[in-house]
Amino acid sequence: MNDDGEARPLLPKIGVYGGSFDPIHAGHLTPVEETRARLGLSEIVYVPAYCPPHKPSGPSAPSHHRFAMLALALEPYPRFRLSDFEVARGGTTYTVETLRQMRALHPDAEIVLVLGSDALVSFESWRSWREIVQGHRFVAVHREPFDWARTSEALGPELRVRLAPPETSLDEALEEKSIFWGGNAPVTISSTWLRRAIPAGEDLRGSLPPSVAAYVRRHRLYRDP
Repeated sequence: MNDDGEARPLLPKIGVYGGSFDPIHAGHLTPVEETRARLGLSEIVYVPAYCPPHKPSGPSAPSHHRFAMLALALEPYPRFRLSDFEVARGGTTYTVETLRQMRALHPDAEIVLVLGSDALVSFESWRSWREIVQGHRFVAVHREPFDWARTSEALGPELRVRLAPPETSLDEALEEKSIFWGGNAPVTISSTWLRRAIPAGEDLRGSLPPSVAAYVRRHRLYRDP
């Protein structure tokens, strides 16, 4: 609702979820589907980065492998889509640029930024973050160690006032609340851990989708040369 108590127009809500996905893992999938369903997003568009701005050294796996692994991982999820916008563009693409592209592609939908709570707490370091805040609502997927309370404490004042209480839905929120809590089971797995665990031969069951685990083995990814 807006400040006058009027309901927002009920546009389809498309979540945009970017990252290096190096590799895609279970924490990028089931918790995001839980979040999508709870908050009523029509679909989630995954946008793998070619060269993430926050990783100057670049991803461990080349973009074509990360894209292929995402395609395999998303197959069981009918509401998940895969975009090659950043991979096809090459170089470094900033989130603000991707969101502009998504708005141009979907003028009759609301574009919602989906990100982990660990990324949200550093959001004010992102390029053109105020433009993003002014133009989009956010959904934060719970990633350890940042639960709702710790996330709220870590946010700067400009973002903290926008954080809605944990159970708030997108359709019932007041106008000034634009950051919403996913309500998913917390994500404890990380791609960083997987990149260490794979060459060490650790048990990856429950961490990687089977199709992705098979792809990693077939192409000998994340192993020392």
